[in-house]
Amino acid sequence: MSEHQVYEFVVLDRPLTEKQMAELRAISSRAEISASRFWNAYDWGDLKADPAKLMERYFDAHLYSANWGTHRLMLRVPRARIDAKALAEYFGTSAAGMRIAGDSVILDLVSQDEERDYDDESEGSLAALAPLRAELMRGDLRVAYLAWLSAVTCGEVDDEAREPPVPPGLASLTAAQDALIDWLRIDTDLLSAAAATSSQDDDRGAFAAWVAKLPARAKDEWIRRAADDPELALGSELLRAFRARSKPKDASPRRTLGELRAAADAHAEARRRAGQARAEKAKRAEAAAKTKRLDALAKRLVGAWNELEELVAKSSYDAALTLASELRELAMRDGESIAFGERFDGLRKRQQRRRGFFDRWNRASRAAPNR
Repeated sequence: MSEHQVYEFVVLDRPLTEKQMAELRAISSRAEISASRFWNAYDWGDLKADPAKLMERYFDAHLYSANWGTHRLMLRVPRARIDAKALAEYFGTSAAGMRIAGDSVILDLVSQDEERDYDDESEGSLAALAPLRAELMRGDLRVAYLAWLSAVTCGEVDDEAREPPVPPGLASLTAAQDALIDWLRIDTDLLSAAAATSSQDDDRGAFAAWVAKLPARAKDEWIRRAADDPELALGSELLRAFRARSKPKDASPRRTLGELRAAADAHAEARRRAGQARAEKAKRAEAAAKTKRLDALAKRLVGAWNELEELVAKSSYDAALTLASELRELAMRDGESIAFGERFDGLRKRQQRRRGFFDRWNRASRAAPNR
């Protein structure tokens, strides 16, 4: 099996300078490099640089995939625009790492799956995952909880360890968060178990009320910040500040991972049973529909055989095969297989020039020998 690796880096806050692009070109002569993006794929060899160092110096987001099962996502977030202390509770493993780099915080998420089907590897979409960075800057801790679940899925958390605070809204994730679940191969039963204790309150109303009650001095300070930094996403900053001041108190003791796994197992069993019940219901509905269809066919048996002959004569073979199959099923159900065979042989003799139909019938019959 040949190797295949894909590296993608993007900047989100400001374009790369000509000098920076020249520095990157010195690293890779084959890469696609623009003021906002660096991309390269390798079927042999490797990137001649450390992605973590490139993130520190140039980029805001990085996506990596390798056809031996590695997925990696890195996000660089301004330290001043997140609550690093709150985030730290969710990170600290090789699968979900967090480190300070100057004025930035870099999150490093890795998933390994050596048992995957190499032919079906997806290179993922950084465009789909990049909005996670803005969500973090709005104080949305669901991203961080998903990172912790990724470490759990990778087996890097002990069963005795207690889960970090469960953020609200785990049962109604954003599109980017759904993409993160797929990219990191997060156990969805674990997520469902976690979501069972996650508040689903929408905080937009409370946020609007909080802004309305801000003292005039505080509002003036926010306006000054926006004037000093026109690039500041003021709404996101306000929302992060609100969420930092409105952390919900734990309604119950945090579960151990072992307790969370038990809840996930129970959810998986319930999901399995529900799926089995749906399958059985669908099977019964299909059988009832088949019975109804064959009963209707039995009432017009002579007309149906005449219709079959007309379809064969007109070379309408798809419709003819469907009708002939239903006539055979009806005969088998009613114990009239011999009569069916005799009538079909008569059809074959009268329409012997329509070899295309009978060849297709023979192939279909060999593919379904029990019929």
